[in-house]
Amino acid sequence: MSMERGRRYPRRRKSGPLGGALVLGAVLLAGQPARAAGETGAERTCSVTDMVYDLRATLQRGSPALKRYMHELFKESAIGLPFEELRRAFAAERDPEVLEVLGAAIAARSSRESNPSFLRPVLERITFEREPEARAASVRALRGIGSVEAMAQLDGPRYDRLIRDASPEVRQAVTDNLLHEDAQVYFGHDRAVSEMAVAAAAAAEDPEVAAKLLSEVSMEQVGAGTVAQLVQQLRSEHEGVRAAAARALGGVPGPQAQGAREALLQLYRRDDSPLVRRAVLEGLVHLGLGQAAPVLESLRGVDPAMAGEIEAWKAVLALNLQEWHLVQREKQRLRP
Repeated sequence: MSMERGRRYPRRRKSGPLGGALVLGAVLLAGQPARAAGETGAERTCSVTDMVYDLRATLQRGSPALKRYMHELFKESAIGLPFEELRRAFAAERDPEVLEVLGAAIAARSSRESNPSFLRPVLERITFEREPEARAASVRALRGIGSVEAMAQLDGPRYDRLIRDASPEVRQAVTDNLLHEDAQVYFGHDRAVSEMAVAAAAAAEDPEVAAKLLSEVSMEQVGAGTVAQLVQQLRSEHEGVRAAAARALGGVPGPQAQGAREALLQLYRRDDSPLVRRAVLEGLVHLGLGQAAPVLESLRGVDPAMAGEIEAWKAVLALNLQEWHLVQREKQRLRP
């Protein structure tokens, strides 16, 4: 596609999804000097409006793979886009799919430049947007960055409040963001994310959401206050939440281990749910590893039905495995 010097990128009204993707991929380089045939030092220019037009066309008609590609492509382009144009486009957008991409581009820009203030338009949209689909899209736009820290710095909406949103789509977006941030951004090593996940689980009205957060977020950095919240969840009326909290207590750091162990032992003796008791045994093994066998043996007489489970854990502990994921894998092999 040839372009004349100083001419704006032309809209391609009849381009298909693939054509739109290729065109957008080309114009993302628009801010870079580009020499076309017969040109000398000319620069290609385009506007956010033009790029959003092609983005919209591709998102409407493209395959799932092409849509994912476009999403990432637009995010990568954010560093070179005029921020005020990007902000205005985000504020005016009503289509949730396009809105999410624009918000993700803003979030990427904020993350790359270490400037949380860029996120204000997205946080304001989350707070004041009436349409649940647009609220959910704005929440999803924060995935993949340090959103918990940014929200705190800007005194913006918090996940433990958003988890009670009337829209299931928003609640799902909150859950997905926290799980992704814990696993893919900080790899389980960020205390603020872990503690926010526990706070969100405590605030959640859906027990399945609470159990998912407690089960899948790392607890290796949490403090005493969060351990107290986990202990409180051991009294939930939903056995799935109690079981998830028991497993979560197994992953708390050394200074919190003794209190967690005592709470788990009490739970094992008072809770007659097999699901919960299996989770307690797992939590105790996780806390003690090589030193857990005597603790397990002390519980043998509480529930004879758990004898097989206790023996399986003792067999795994005898292997002296040092990594928790290896312990879990071997336990699964011995007693699914």
